[in-house]
Amino acid sequence: MAPDAFATAVEPLFEGAPSLVRRLADARPFETDDGLFGAARAVAREMPEAEQVELLNAHPRIGADPAAVSPQSHSEQGYDQESGPGQSWIADELTALNEAYEGLFGFRFVVFVAGRPRADIIPILEHALRADRDEELRRGLDDVVLIAHDRWDKLRGPRPLPEALRESIALEVSRYMVGEIDRDGLIRATHRLIEEGVESPALLNLSVADQDGGLEAPIARLVGEIGLEGWDAPQAGQLLALHVAASILGDVSHPIDGARRIVAVSSHPQFSELVTRWDAHEGNHDAIEAEIRRAAIDLFGEDET
Repeated sequence: MAPDAFATAVEPLFEGAPSLVRRLADARPFETDDGLFGAARAVAREMPEAEQVELLNAHPRIGADPAAVSPQSHSEQGYDQESGPGQSWIADELTALNEAYEGLFGFRFVVFVAGRPRADIIPILEHALRADRDEELRRGLDDVVLIAHDRWDKLRGPRPLPEALRESIALEVSRYMVGEIDRDGLIRATHRLIEEGVESPALLNLSVADQDGGLEAPIARLVGEIGLEGWDAPQAGQLLALHVAASILGDVSHPIDGARRIVAVSSHPQFSELVTRWDAHEGNHDAIEAEIRRAAIDLFGEDET
């Protein structure tokens, strides 16, 4: 991007702050988001103090007049949630503390609110008034970068799930589609995935599906979110069969047990024939197991084509 375009893109993250934005433009390129904000933290700490104060003072006071703050700060500082009666004392207290802070340190108090109500900032500001000036300057600059990073994440929206998590979701949905698990089993699986840290709006929606409602719509939304629009039972069976074949080749599943499951989820003819021969004692079991392993390799070959 041209420097002016870069400035336009990142200025809202830092409430303007032209000196920092200019220095960041000169520090490009950044390979990752973390690289951008790591550079911002380093630049903020190394700038001349006058520019550091400019950066801090670009942010509105905590508890400032709502009409005077940016849309980002308005949301971050919780004005919408604390506009009812009986809240005026919070604004009065914050005004007095901000004035004392600015008079003591010579720059504005900035803190990463992180969704906390403004009343919770009062004891934090009171504690800051007892801090060392240099320590408080560094903390404020670091919090400016934390605020910017949080704004960036909100503008980006939800990040795509890693491949391993998308596969975990696809496997659980596929098990439901082929009848390996019932409705309750699928809901339990969604709860487990959420507890493991999977952040997915569609997964959360499915996890609280009404007991009397159908699952078709929430499942369609979930598979669409992970890039599997139109996912159906035959595709689900093929995915599960591939997963089981991998467990056979990795010695996680006993060959015949894996073959039985592949038949159950996909009716694969080659594995069906091998299971039938095993059950009828047609031939040596060791030889049939070897054929099952070869069939598992062939299954992967079919998927690659």
